[in-house]
Amino acid sequence: MRTHIKVVAIINIIFGAIGVLAGLSVFVGGTFGSMMSGSLVGAVAGTVTSALIGVIIACISGISVVAGFGLLNGKQWARYVVIVLSVLYLFSFPWKTIFGVYSLWALLSAEGKREFTTVSV
Repeated sequence: MRTHIKVVAIINIIFGAIGVLAGLSVFVGGTFGSMMSGSLVGAVAGTVTSALIGVIIACISGISVVAGFGLLNGKQWARYVVIVLSVLYLFSFPWKTIFGVYSLWALLSAEGKREFTTVSV
């Protein structure tokens, strides 16, 4: 099961990194594109909107990257974060849906839970 959890962590890091790049692209592209609109209202509204959407996408994707690294290090909080992200992935058809199901299977199975339990002596 440890291998499955590592796969979930690495794919979360990859999806998160792609999302951060997408958020930065929306931020930069939307800002420059709206400034070229030739309209003051279009430039202001487009800049604010694209900046807001880009930052939101980058922040959510950054959470995925951090949670992926947390899973690689065996952190219990990362398991909870990835479970929430996996539920959200179910609505993004087709690849993230497949990955969300796989992640939920790996993290919610008995063996997956056992990987994150700590035994204190």
